[in-house]
Amino acid sequence: MSWNSEPRQPTKYSRLIGDIFIFALGNLGSKVILFFMVPLYTNCLTREEYGTSDLVFTVAQLLVPFVSLVIFDAVLRFGLAKDADRNTVLKSSLAVIMAGSLLTIALTPVCQLYLPLAPWKWYLCLYVILTMVGNVEMNYLKLIDRNKAYAAISILHTLVLAIANVLLLARFDWGIRGYLLSTILGSAATALLAFFAGNIASAVGRGTVDKALLTQMVRFSAPLILNNVSWWVIQSSDKLMIEAMVGAAALGLYTAATKIPSLINVIISFFSQAWGISSVREFETTNEMDFYSDVFVFYSFIGFGAAVCINTIVKPFMSVYVSAEFADSWRFVPLLLVSASFSTVASYFGSLYGALKKSVNNMRTTLTAALINIVVNYAGIRLLGVWGAIIGTVTAYIVLALYRMLDVLRYIKFDPRWRVFLFNALLALTQAVFVTLDLHIWAVSLAAIFLFALVNHQTLARLASISVGLIRRKR
Repeated sequence: MSWNSEPRQPTKYSRLIGDIFIFALGNLGSKVILFFMVPLYTNCLTREEYGTSDLVFTVAQLLVPFVSLVIFDAVLRFGLAKDADRNTVLKSSLAVIMAGSLLTIALTPVCQLYLPLAPWKWYLCLYVILTMVGNVEMNYLKLIDRNKAYAAISILHTLVLAIANVLLLARFDWGIRGYLLSTILGSAATALLAFFAGNIASAVGRGTVDKALLTQMVRFSAPLILNNVSWWVIQSSDKLMIEAMVGAAALGLYTAATKIPSLINVIISFFSQAWGISSVREFETTNEMDFYSDVFVFYSFIGFGAAVCINTIVKPFMSVYVSAEFADSWRFVPLLLVSASFSTVASYFGSLYGALKKSVNNMRTTLTAALINIVVNYAGIRLLGVWGAIIGTVTAYIVLALYRMLDVLRYIKFDPRWRVFLFNALLALTQAVFVTLDLHIWAVSLAAIFLFALVNHQTLARLASISVGLIRRKR
């Protein structure tokens, strides 16, 4: 691998870094606000209420792939293709979303059969519809290079959500209803703002519903239904199983613990969005192997480095981050952070599946991890309670990351620097175990940080060199 301090194609690297910066501007600010909403939730909601509220959105995330056919992913992939008619791509996808919205409304009364959801079924319905519409519109903004608008809308979405939460939870004490309404208002703001920012009405008017194109898009996105459901199984099925097998209070603790690992997902999300676009552009043009290798090294460095650093302070942080009722949740965090690190690796190779149009492979890898997750979750929760779910989550993400790496490298042959990758993974996992057991946390963590910096010193130096080079070019 050759990660040169002065890249041979500065435009390609500069564009990726520029996109990362824009998405970071939108996502980091918005997600930081959400991160600091957790103390509000844990003080205004009981464990049972917090668990039930999260359950509504957990089920909604399961429904979205089915009723949308995951057509929003096809918007980006087919819209970035050579000679694509972006207006037609948009209009064709919105036809699918309209049909999916009608289906969602028709199916909503069925939720009455699941008693925990029965009082909240129409909240769930509205959230699903707004999520589908917002996903299509936001991907269209990426498609037409309105990334700054995308970032601004992400920030405004979170401001609406935060203000609504403060008013409905802290001021009016609406409990679960206030939590759900706040999230729905945030999603509605996203859909409305993206509609005007992308001039959606005009674009739809210029486009047509192309049956041939729509068939290709659905063939691409349909396998992603099972892929997204499998992701849901890995990320969320443990919540349903904990609620059913342990109780809503335990689910509330687990939900609070998952908010810390979401930091890694926040950090990596803006890289992932930028990489999703760059990977397609690269595959459609030069397809240079060094570029893939460079970005992967950076991805894995960020993912595992974040886990090592956050795990160092997780115990004292959680003591002030959540209310006393949720204080015991800190022990669940370290291993969940490691699973989030492996998730970043899986996300990187998932973007390459999109560039390759290998959605069936994408589905196969995620389905395998999901099946492993269900089996380990069920057996583990019966024996160990919440700890069984955590072991299942970590196992599933490790399998998913390694499976995707080996599979994608059959099609795009680049050097992932296996030794460094495996060392980083093992180091993060070892530290997490020591922190979970509350054994010499500071000594082990400081040693882990030192070893991580030592092994990854070349990456640190190269990142610094590239950043300096880009700054000089800007001048």
